[in-house]
Amino acid sequence: MNAVVSLFKNNSDIDNLRDSGYGSAAFEVIKTPMYFRTADGSSKEVANKDMYFRADTGDQLAVHSSKYKMVTHQSMIDTARKVLERSQLNLKDIKETIAVGDSGGVCFVRHQLPNHQIETPDGDTAIMELLHINSHTSVWPYQATAGANQNACTNHQVFLGEIAAIYKARHTQSLDVDRGANLMNKIMGVMDEQNNIWGRWKNTNVGLKEAVRHIATATGSKVALDLLDKDEDFSSIVDVPAVYNNSSFMYVMSKYMGHYQQKMGSNYWAVYNALTDWATHHTGTRSNTIDLPIAQVKRSEKIQQTIRNFSIAA
Repeated sequence: MNAVVSLFKNNSDIDNLRDSGYGSAAFEVIKTPMYFRTADGSSKEVANKDMYFRADTGDQLAVHSSKYKMVTHQSMIDTARKVLERSQLNLKDIKETIAVGDSGGVCFVRHQLPNHQIETPDGDTAIMELLHINSHTSVWPYQATAGANQNACTNHQVFLGEIAAIYKARHTQSLDVDRGANLMNKIMGVMDEQNNIWGRWKNTNVGLKEAVRHIATATGSKVALDLLDKDEDFSSIVDVPAVYNNSSFMYVMSKYMGHYQQKMGSNYWAVYNALTDWATHHTGTRSNTIDLPIAQVKRSEKIQQTIRNFSIAA
């Protein structure tokens, strides 16, 4: 019997991932008609509505039209692996991390590619990182984006603007896998392009108030922004309860002033690293716990919007 020979050079690397399974996304999704209880205590079916829930925990994932065709997280992971398998990227020693958020309603798959590596402006190293997202809740479309993981601090480095986006699709069913692989190949030069931007940021000084403005924008501290517009100084701004009670704002400011500014200088590169530290590591407060996988992606989107102003300033 003749052995089957794969046409893809990355087949063995991706087969290793396939053998590892689906991690926290390895659960069955069950669909059932949706009912409501009437005034007389009887149950009545809601027309054209279905509820989706996890078979293992019973957690509700979503409510959709009866015509909706849900794509499981396993299907998304399979698609992501197929796209990578067909690409020309160097996948030797690839690392895959699967995480779910919103009780399983959203799935995040990170692939780190250690053979696509650069030296950052401060002498650290960063490796290419790809993120695939699938959502049962329609919070995000199926998408793939490019970024990097900085080795010393393990921050997920957000790439700027259109550089980051590889492709988006409403569902994996509508994605042409070969086309996805061709789009994936285009990111091979992205690391150097992004590093040139980081270098410009490192060589562009930033005053304290301007740093505060970028940090307040990313972390949603409208009060801090209003006080900056009134030309209040930093010590007065952080003395306002609505400001110091914003744990995200205070986390980034403490990281910037207590670590990154001292290590890297008063520049946009230091501000950026403080922001990506927050996106990657900040877990909220004891009284306000967060869904970290979802928070990381939402924060990264906010940082991406904020750093567009860096490129203008730098």
